[in-house]
Amino acid sequence: MRKTLLLCCCALLLAGNAVAADEKIDPATYICAELVASTVSGEPPLFEGLQLDGYAAARAGAPVADPALMAPLIQEVYDTCQAAPAEKVLPLWEKARKNRVVANEGPWRADKTTCKDYAANEEDGSGFVIWLDGYQRGKSGGSGSVLESNESLDAFLDACKRQPDALMLDVLAQSVK
Repeated sequence: MRKTLLLCCCALLLAGNAVAADEKIDPATYICAELVASTVSGEPPLFEGLQLDGYAAARAGAPVADPALMAPLIQEVYDTCQAAPAEKVLPLWEKARKNRVVANEGPWRADKTTCKDYAANEEDGSGFVIWLDGYQRGKSGGSGSVLESNESLDAFLDACKRQPDALMLDVLAQSVK
């Protein structure tokens, strides 16, 4: 399950950065109707879920990206959203997240993952880039995102390659200024 989730995230980024740039959301204003409309092949939208979870994780002070959490969390919120299309998704996500056991450790951490860590395992880390973008926005309170365009995403990934020992979060924050 975890491997499938991460491969799905990888496919999103590898299929072309245009997918990432076109699907960037604002977690603070995203409503249930948008989440339900973003369904892919009958499945809740993982890309948007990663952004929402990163944003919610930052607001909760939880720096670990937990791939095992994503599938049940997004399904729960998606199911709730089908009955409440005008509701904002973030409060529903945060409530559902509080009722789940969230990992305290893992290989993908906003506070510890370096660009070198990502470079060593880009396939597994592609979903982390999406999650980390949401995390950075939740932490900073800003709307700047590396998912704004293909160019901004490429600039972030290039900056990360040039600074292998830097935290990915720090490079990302510099990339959106």
